[in-house]
Amino acid sequence: MKKLLLIPALIILAVPALWAEKTVAELNPDFVELMVQALRPKNEGAVFGYRNEVQPLSLFWFTDIHGDAEEFGRLIDFYNGYEKYFDGMICTGDLVCDSAEGSDFTYWSKTPGHEKVMSVIGNHDVLRNHNDDANKNRKDALSMAESYARYFAPFIDKWGAVYESGKTYYYRDYDAKNVRLIVLDTMLWSRREPKAAASQLAWFKKTLAGAKEKDLSVLVAAHFTLNKTEKIPCNFTVTTYLGDYEDGDCDAILKAVDDFMKSGGKFVCYIAGHTHNDFILRSKTYPKQLEIVSDAACDWQSDAYSESARVPGTRSRDLANAFVVDTSRHLVKLIRIGANRDSFMRSKNGITLDYVTQEIISQY
Repeated sequence: MKKLLLIPALIILAVPALWAEKTVAELNPDFVELMVQALRPKNEGAVFGYRNEVQPLSLFWFTDIHGDAEEFGRLIDFYNGYEKYFDGMICTGDLVCDSAEGSDFTYWSKTPGHEKVMSVIGNHDVLRNHNDDANKNRKDALSMAESYARYFAPFIDKWGAVYESGKTYYYRDYDAKNVRLIVLDTMLWSRREPKAAASQLAWFKKTLAGAKEKDLSVLVAAHFTLNKTEKIPCNFTVTTYLGDYEDGDCDAILKAVDDFMKSGGKFVCYIAGHTHNDFILRSKTYPKQLEIVSDAACDWQSDAYSESARVPGTRSRDLANAFVVDTSRHLVKLIRIGANRDSFMRSKNGITLDYVTQEIISQY
């Protein structure tokens, strides 16, 4: 009799598990297989001549989380489970939903593991209230000091970064991977905060020079950077929409990188967000400079902007990337975690590019 009573009890306990939402890891069962290949272990023998190659840098990268606390937690859980495959985690801006005063940013610090996420300042992060224009004059935007106090000060000591207190830009060296990651605040427009913009540009040039002295290849993260772009046709470039890359201050950043490259510095690419779509872009003015733009981690505006539908209970529920920089072979590899197909029915599992020649090696 006791056994008969036990059976319904077990069924009752099992039903919630059947309806529980699958984790990011469960929805991406091929992740380990892809990463093992992308990070190809260093061959200690003489086979294929790989003995002296430097191991690739691998970042867990997402962007435009827009206050989506549930998604933020899901992504951190995924990172915690596969942390051995990564050298760090970064969000390239728009941490809040609409504006600083109109959004609750406490979700960030309430999420265990938040301290592992390096941050970038996005246009919504500096927008004081939703009535101001986020992408034009930003008359009522947060100052650099205010942005630093809100988004950086409580967390930046955990990032392993080299930074100055009060400044919303920093860098981190991955010496064993031959990469310097430079994070810029492209919300520092000279017409709004001229001293801060000039300070960042001077710092950026100095930091580029320091990378050259250490023979490190430079990867730049920002919310957006390129002006006057042209799309590189591929599965990770939307065909119909580009977004509002209109900030004249970014030209000075591109010019600094061009001078750096002409002097012998090694530049990989920019990684960015902002558009809520995927793009592989090159600068028309400086065509050797690439930018890789990721679709948004949040799905609250996917129907309005993204070409990838986001459906609960499916792989498309989430959107992040494993971003790999292989300086030995001049390759960048993007592996999509989550939404891996768009409405054009193009596969977006991943893409590999030669960042020097801009040749697409594979997309799958």
